[in-house]
Order: sequence, then structure tokens, then C-alpha cells
Amino acid sequence: MDRFFAMSAFVRVVEAGSFTKASETMDLPKPTVTRLIQGLERELRVRLLDRTTRSVTVTAEGATYYERVVRLLADLSDIESTAKQSIARPSGRLRVDVATAIATSVLIPALPEFYRSYPEIELDLGITNRYVDLVADNVDCAVRVGAVEEQFVVARRVGEFRFVTCASPGYLSAFGTPAAPGDLDGKHRLLGLVSTRTGKAIPFRFQRRAEDIEIAPHPRLSVDDTNAYLAAGLAGLGILQAPAYMVEPAMRAGQLVAVLQDWTTPAVPVHVLYRPNRFLGAKVRVFIDWTVALFERNHHLKLD
Repeated sequence: MDRFFAMSAFVRVVEAGSFTKASETMDLPKPTVTRLIQGLERELRVRLLDRTTRSVTVTAEGATYYERVVRLLADLSDIESTAKQSIARPSGRLRVDVATAIATSVLIPALPEFYRSYPEIELDLGITNRYVDLVADNVDCAVRVGAVEEQFVVARRVGEFRFVTCASPGYLSAFGTPAAPGDLDGKHRLLGLVSTRTGKAIPFRFQRRAEDIEIAPHPRLSVDDTNAYLAAGLAGLGILQAPAYMVEPAMRAGQLVAVLQDWTTPAVPVHVLYRPNRFLGAKVRVFIDWTVALFERNHHLKLD
């Protein structure tokens, strides 16, 4: 039995939560994955997983073994990756999941630069605001906005951003300019950006010194896509609160005007996620490093 291959199968089962998902991501028959785990348990003389017809859970011994194995496989991956990088240029297909606004406003416009540096890398971008399971969907890494809730992933904080409250000149001419956050509650038309996690419009947030105000919009129009949200604001349909990096071009062009500028909003973190046991070959490493550098050059996204 290939001990390292069996270890990789065990880690994949733990992270996927089932033999079926693990076998799919490893492109192996389910019975093969089962035999690998059983062989590992025989070698160790300890039960690593408790199995029922409906679920797979990790035993106490299995949890301890998992933590040690993840570190071991990561070290092995680093050794192999370093050796390969010394003799080969980064190449191959890379699967990346990216939040919609960051993909369209920041990452895709900069890809010509990436391809000039790494012409042999092919990118598959999954552009969505919906949750993507890195293990089940076999994604190499993800650029994720907001708090990280997933287990069994490495989260590297690469940036952060704040929101800008703004509206089109036409809207402000017709309905006036709010002087305080309280003016938005019932006196103005607010556009709703629906959260894919809650299914509700994301509240407008405002901070100033010790004050923290949250206004739940009751929008005439709600959308679940950031590009559509921006388009609605440009059409003069209402006031929006959107990431600064997304609305900056429209503000420079005079298509949107910032309001309530003496108030700020909480910072929203941006992370690059990847699995701890994922073989971080050259293509993954250079993409993460390039993303960090890209965010560092953007004054709306760089870390303070």
C-alpha cells in the first residue's frame, strides 16, 4: 500500500465528509477509497473513522492523526513544489472561484498582466457570490469576501475594502441629497443587494466615532448580482451602498455621486482560501502572490 496515497485519501474523506465526495474529487472508485482507509487502519491498528449508512465521523484518534498528516503532506508538497519550480515554469489549468464584483472590477481587467508573466497557465474562473465548497467542487483556491466560516481551509487575508453610499445625479436632482443616515429610512429609495447567505437585502451600515447605525432597506428593487446592483444605481433607480473599488470608475465619470461622506462603513476582509493538504504547485503559488500584489496596488483594497 502507498502510505502517502492512503493518507491523502483519508484527509480527503475527512474534509469532504463522505467517501462518495472524496472518491469524486480524487477521480477514484468509491471501493478503492474505502480499501485505502481500511488498509491504513489495519496498518495503524486503530479506527480512524466511524461509518454509518448516512454519515462519516472522525474518531478522537482520527482527529489527532488528521492534524499530523495534514502537516506532513503540506511539508511533502512544499518539498516537491520547490524542486519542480526550480526546473519548470508555472503551467497547467488552475480552477479559481472569485466573488463577482472583484472578478469584474479588479481581477479580470488585470489578467493581461498575469498572462504576460505566466503564459502557460490556463485559468478556469468560477464567478459567483454563492458559496462554493473547495473540496466537493475540486477548486484550487478561492477569493472570498467577508468572514471565513469554512473548516479545513487555509485563509490568507489579502485585502479589505469599505463601502461608498452613492446615487446618480439624476436621482439626487429628483429626490434630494440625504444629510444624515436617518434620512434614508423611509425618505429615499434604496436599492437592495440580496445576500446569498440570508436571502435578504444587505443592511446599509454607517459608523462615526462611537455611533454605529444600521438601516434595513425596504427596496423597490432588489437584485442578487453586484453588476445588476451597479446598473440599477447608474439608471437612477435609487441609492446604493457598494464597494468603493466597484463604483470608483462611475464616480470619476460623474455617473455616480457620493453622499454622507462624513460617515464611514466597517471594513470587509478579503481572503484567498485553499485546502491545507492541497498540493500548492507553482501555478497556485504564483496566482496567490500575484493577487496579493494586485490588491496592494489598489488603494481601495490594500490592507492598512
